[in-house]
Order: sequence, then structure tokens, then C-alpha cells
Amino acid sequence: MLEEHIFINCKLTNCRLIYSGGHFEWANTKFEGCLWGFRGPAEKTMQFLVMAGILKPGQAPPQNMQGTTGGPVN
Repeated sequence: MLEEHIFINCKLTNCRLIYSGGHFEWANTKFEGCLWGFRGPAEKTMQFLVMAGILKPGQAPPQNMQGTTGGPVN
């Protein structure tokens, strides 16, 4: 689960990442061979992006997202 976690200078390899729409933070973090899953509001957003033609069905997020933040983590 990405929510309520901070990842700094991490390399996540061959793991399953689940995002539900909550707060997270990462910097200088790389993802290799990870499976992405979306639940709740995040799943609805992904469905909308596919229906709007912005994402292809089954398309994963970029593998190297530097300084990405979903807001403050308490």
C-alpha cells in the first residue's frame, strides 16, 4: 500500500503496489518489474483515463517518477 508511506532513495523490485487515492510521498525512487493495482477513488480515476483515451487499458505508470508526491504524509 502506498498510502501513508514515504519512500526516499528506494528501488522497489518485483513487488505489487496498491494505490487507493490517499497521501504518499517518494523521491529518487525507482520501480522495476512492479505490478500496479488501484482501488477506490484511484481505480475510478484509472477507469476514467482509459475511457477518455488518455491511458491504454492495462498501461502502468512510468517506471521512474522522481519527486512524486500525493500530499503530506501524517
